[in-house]
Amino acid sequence: MFKKIIGTIITRFLVAIFMLVIVVMNARYLGAEKVGIISLIILAITIVQMVNNFIGGAALVYLVPRTPLLKLFIPSYIWGVIASVVCAGVLNITGSIPEGYFLHVMILSLLHSLFTVNTMILLGQERIRAINVLTVAQFTALIATLMAFYLLTSNREVMVYVYAMYVAYIVMFLPSFALITTRLKRSELSGMKQVIREILAFGTWAQTANIFQLFNYRLSYYFIEHMINKAALGVYSTGVQLSEGVWIIPRSISMVQLSRISNEKRWDYAVKVTLVFSKVGVLVSTLIVGLILMLPASFFVFVFGPEFSGIKPVIISLAVGIISLSFSILLSSFFAGMGKPMHSAIASGIGLIFTIALSLWLIPVYGIIGAGIAASCSYTAATIYQLIAFFVLSGVKARDFLIRKEEIKLLIQEVRQGISPEARSQKPE
Repeated sequence: MFKKIIGTIITRFLVAIFMLVIVVMNARYLGAEKVGIISLIILAITIVQMVNNFIGGAALVYLVPRTPLLKLFIPSYIWGVIASVVCAGVLNITGSIPEGYFLHVMILSLLHSLFTVNTMILLGQERIRAINVLTVAQFTALIATLMAFYLLTSNREVMVYVYAMYVAYIVMFLPSFALITTRLKRSELSGMKQVIREILAFGTWAQTANIFQLFNYRLSYYFIEHMINKAALGVYSTGVQLSEGVWIIPRSISMVQLSRISNEKRWDYAVKVTLVFSKVGVLVSTLIVGLILMLPASFFVFVFGPEFSGIKPVIISLAVGIISLSFSILLSSFFAGMGKPMHSAIASGIGLIFTIALSLWLIPVYGIIGAGIAASCSYTAATIYQLIAFFVLSGVKARDFLIRKEEIKLLIQEVRQGISPEARSQKPE
């Protein structure tokens, strides 16, 4: 398991570097307003993705070890097509997609939705290495295409990024489809209705949580666009992307954690793993946030340009929330892996209430800094609920979250076993 975590962390770290380069290139070549438009396009695709995940999301991870694969694959793909077409259409009617980009959002949403189905199946099969390779390939294709446009042509329009997404999404979808279909076996499709009921029973709670959480992350984008302007949104979204890079460690850990807990199916194991992983994830996230906050404001201006001088205050306003959500990410994997995603849904709902109320109050007064404060309060409130639910379900106490000497020894031992062939052959003391 440790090797899978390390491999995932390395993958996420590479992706974070790629994303940083992409953010810098977009800022330099397109400017704040066009970066704001890109953030709205990506948000629309993400909303479609949330709807798709009612059937093609985390429920698949939970059900793959328990259900014939073909019974999951067929309804997930059908739903992916329906969700992409219908949801993109609704977003276009409501004006949530920037003008002129509807068709692109619909097609990109479809590619992304089907790839997500493939990824969830791979995760349920614990094929973590395949997911990591596909992820690196996706972002390599994205950054290579962008660099080709920016360095070899004079095109400085938003469509440059859209074309790059097409390339990246196709690169990630086709190999993942091949990996899944090679393991599909003919099986009786009788009982499909029952399987769909199970998917929806799990997926409704899981996706309600994810949809609420998405709006916790991104609802402020719409508020900023309407209350201020797209240039301010470009600055804020860039600060958010940089801050969320802190979640490399907890998200890497949580992906392996969810896969293992879903397959292991033991309550005591899930609690123990969650305790250890949450301590590591939150500690590392706190250290990274501290390092980012130590960077001077002039550093961000140097990297992104004078239009982005407000990034440092945005990061400061988000700091507490970023650390809180590092904890929440790992607790969410515990609830999902143990078949209790309703607690994450309730937590995200609580956070959404804070997001709406505080954004409407703080953004008109404090601008994008108010959006960051609202986000921090939202993330923290959601995490507090999850923590209380975890205490009640697991029976652990607050003191159990203190880092213990034996856990440090265990972590060191796992590191040695993960990197040293000789250590792997030795039994622990």
